[in-house]
Amino acid sequence: MQNKGFVQIVIIAALLVIILSLLGVSLSSLFSNPLLKENFGFLGKWLAKLWNHYLSVPFQYLRNIWVDLIWDPFVNMLTGLKGGSGPFEPPR
Repeated sequence: MQNKGFVQIVIIAALLVIILSLLGVSLSSLFSNPLLKENFGFLGKWLAKLWNHYLSVPFQYLRNIWVDLIWDPFVNMLTGLKGGSGPFEPPR
């Protein structure tokens, strides 16, 4: 049951290949096209620069808030339940 999402991705990828083949698009020519490689290289560098210079610090800040306010108390509560104490009692 856990592999349901993976199976769906494989089926979608296979359908994409079939559709592109029916449209007459050659995947090998797409991936060997220097202009396409250059464009994707530019896009990758631009996204890396965007992440490294502008987005990583706010996302790390929000992640730290989420971990402190939600994740750590949740894990502590589950550890307490596993140890036999109630969800609103201090851990033993």
